Amino acid sequence: MNHERPRPGWAAYIEETPAAAIVAMPPDLAKRVANFIAALALEAGGALDKDKQPPGDPMDDHDTRFSIQVAGEPVIIEYSVHHDVRAIRIPVVVWID
Repeated sequence: MNHERPRPGWAAYIEETPAAAIVAMPPDLAKRVANFIAALALEAGGALDKDKQPPGDPMDDHDTRFSIQVAGEPVIIEYSVHHDVRAIRIPVVVWID
């Protein structure tokens, strides 16, 4: 029997400016974007836990910043990975209105 504590999941932290952009979206789009970000944290964290590249396009040479489009939506998210706190941070959300 394995008595190790399971590792905590990955979280997403959205900075103030991108959070304001999400709040300004129509409610149905804002909900889709919020759900996408929650799923992104899980998917990115799962990939990182397996030493694989998380989803999106790398934006630096260290594979710590990524850009990804919300599938089927006019929204692009930039995020950075933070292994130490098991989180992704969202500093930029671009909504092409």
